[in-house]
Amino acid sequence: MSNTAGFKQLHVAVVGGGIGGLSAALSLRRAGHRVDIFERRGFDVEVGASISCAANGSVHLADWGIDVEAMSPVALMKLTMRDWETGEIQGVYDLSDYEREWGRVYYMLHRQDMHKVLLEAATAEEGEGMPCKIHNNSPCDTVDLETNTITFLNGKSVQADLIIGADGIRSVVREQIGVKPDIKTSPQTCYRCNVLTKDIKALGLVKHSYEPAIQFWGGSEGRNGRSKYYKIVMAPCSNGEIVSFYCFMPTEMTNHREEGFTFKEVPVSDILQGRYSDLDPECLALLQNSKDRMPWRLYVHQPYTHWVNKRVGLLGDAAHPMMPHQSQGACQALEDAGALGIIFSAKYPEFTRDVEAGLRLYQTIRKPRATRVQEASARATENVGERIGFTSIEVQDELLKPKTGNLTVREMNEYKMHDHIAAEVAKIRKAREMPQEMAHL
Repeated sequence: MSNTAGFKQLHVAVVGGGIGGLSAALSLRRAGHRVDIFERRGFDVEVGASISCAANGSVHLADWGIDVEAMSPVALMKLTMRDWETGEIQGVYDLSDYEREWGRVYYMLHRQDMHKVLLEAATAEEGEGMPCKIHNNSPCDTVDLETNTITFLNGKSVQADLIIGADGIRSVVREQIGVKPDIKTSPQTCYRCNVLTKDIKALGLVKHSYEPAIQFWGGSEGRNGRSKYYKIVMAPCSNGEIVSFYCFMPTEMTNHREEGFTFKEVPVSDILQGRYSDLDPECLALLQNSKDRMPWRLYVHQPYTHWVNKRVGLLGDAAHPMMPHQSQGACQALEDAGALGIIFSAKYPEFTRDVEAGLRLYQTIRKPRATRVQEASARATENVGERIGFTSIEVQDELLKPKTGNLTVREMNEYKMHDHIAAEVAKIRKAREMPQEMAHL
């Protein structure tokens, strides 16, 4: 394969139209490819919850020409750790200099706002590249690795040069490329809910709930025997109009056992189980006035043996499902998408003519970093002090202190993907040139 070979436009089939799938489609569109997106459902069932987008994710949104302000963001100013019972502040990571230090804002977004903007950008006539085409109600059935053909449960099929499986934690594409997940039910489960800021103000509830911060209650062993799996994560989104909650508890406390993609809203009593009776009264009052209360079952996946097979690759939760405790799930999917767009770009045209080699490089670039975040997310399940940001502050409580080798804001944000890919491509090109040089001796 010669690196002087010209760029070839690829036909790309992306399986999955969530945040990761749309990001991959948009990145590959910007790189000059023709992209079809196949989503198992319609987009009218997108769930509403907050999404954290740190600098390592927003850098790719900028590369694709996305106006993050159109996503109705909240610019975060701090991370606050609170005592479960009293609400007393136990630690603060200051984000007021974040934009100056890293060149980008740390955003909190509502999933529906983010999805809407990505969908519009991927399919718009305006903007660089050919508009992506959406195919709803197209659940994947099989992938033929020899012909690179996807067959859908609706009876249709499509052949593509490159297939990206962005079909989530229950990925069918993952199974089709021979990955056998090691999955266990998490000892912790979650409910997501929202409180409207206008209701907080009207009811005279605590004002710090809608300040530009991610706030945490619990997440470590209580001295009174409270399980470390009791934890709340609260943050404003949608221009500060919604305060979003993730409410965690030991799995055995939940009434929720069903599987699927859509659920009925649960009563607030389903959330206020067990040691929620001990919760900081100000936080408890917020939950009692919540809406959009939905269950979210959690699973622990060990890192997979591989992400790619021939001309098929995985992305996002299909590749590296992780516990939510580093708030990096969306950012890691954005990094995956960014890597695909760079590798299969005109800068590295050889990979548009050897897709298998390009996907091997994608795995080389992304798998170690995503696996490190995945492992750090598992550690933060056991101790909120392992969360990025809190690993860089001094806390008095010994139970909250992180172990060595933890993940930091600096490690996440100093990373330069373009440089990493360029260095790996240089190695590949040099290795290919050496046999030719030896032939002349």
